[in-house]
Amino acid sequence: MISLRFVFMTFSILALASLPLQAQGEDEPEWKGSRRWADGTEIHSGHGTIPAGPSDWAKTGGGTAGLPGTGSYGFCRFLTFPGGITILYEFQARPVPDREGLYEITLRPHQLTPEQAALWRIDRNLIDAKFLQKYPAPFVVKDSEVIAIELAENPNTGQKLVDYFLVSKGKPFLRSNLERKAAQARDFRVEDVEISVVDYDLRRNESSVYRSGGGCAGRYVWISIPGVGRFTFTLAPPPAGTGFEQTALASGEQITFRHGEDLYEWLSKQKIVPGEGVFNVWMKFDQPGWAEMGFDQVGGKELRFVVGAYDGVPSVK
Repeated sequence: MISLRFVFMTFSILALASLPLQAQGEDEPEWKGSRRWADGTEIHSGHGTIPAGPSDWAKTGGGTAGLPGTGSYGFCRFLTFPGGITILYEFQARPVPDREGLYEITLRPHQLTPEQAALWRIDRNLIDAKFLQKYPAPFVVKDSEVIAIELAENPNTGQKLVDYFLVSKGKPFLRSNLERKAAQARDFRVEDVEISVVDYDLRRNESSVYRSGGGCAGRYVWISIPGVGRFTFTLAPPPAGTGFEQTALASGEQITFRHGEDLYEWLSKQKIVPGEGVFNVWMKFDQPGWAEMGFDQVGGKELRFVVGAYDGVPSVK
């Protein structure tokens, strides 16, 4: 069973101290997605509120994006709320040298690029990362410990908004509190199905154009192809007017889609969707410009293939 060890950061002056704290009896996270690296390391992410119940927090956008070239496991995370206020930060995990099963966690501001600001519809003047001031130094956690990052507190209700992370390698991802989960159980819905791509190979017209030991998982997953654009996929019918069309197919370890005259195959080492057979997939295409998102390619540097996942409908044009 996972040891639930919570590390808190908050906006409030009455915040917890800047050292990791042990919290007991808090509400469990709602796990939303995960990222996997070639060596088997995974970071699971989720969110929640403390106390649990109807949420005071109405998001208008949010998601994660990879951090290539950092030499660590991690990604940047953003959440946008009505009025344009955006919480934006980076979560990074590095194995502690000569200490198996330990990870050094760093939380820091993310340097937003003009491309990211346009794509994610973020106003630089409305970015709020005050909670990071409460945790300026890295801290160490064990494999499979749950990290709870307290992002903000509603001054009227006291309800706290929390992001959750769990770093693990080669261990099953378990969830506890069966009794509470049984009380909250409901019928399975198609929008609960996640797409998972791991250790993938992207092919164009039957020729491999990019291989990676990484991957992503979530309700909406995407891949950015340099010089082409970004393709986002979901199994559940997305809201009307979001630009998705049911033009891709998923079967076993493969997503197949066309763009112009080219046929693409996104192949995964593991099954992409549950079940047997061929399934229709909703796809949205965004024009080039995303391929450079956040990764300065000035001076002829090689453009990067990037993948990621969203909790909900991507907040893009």
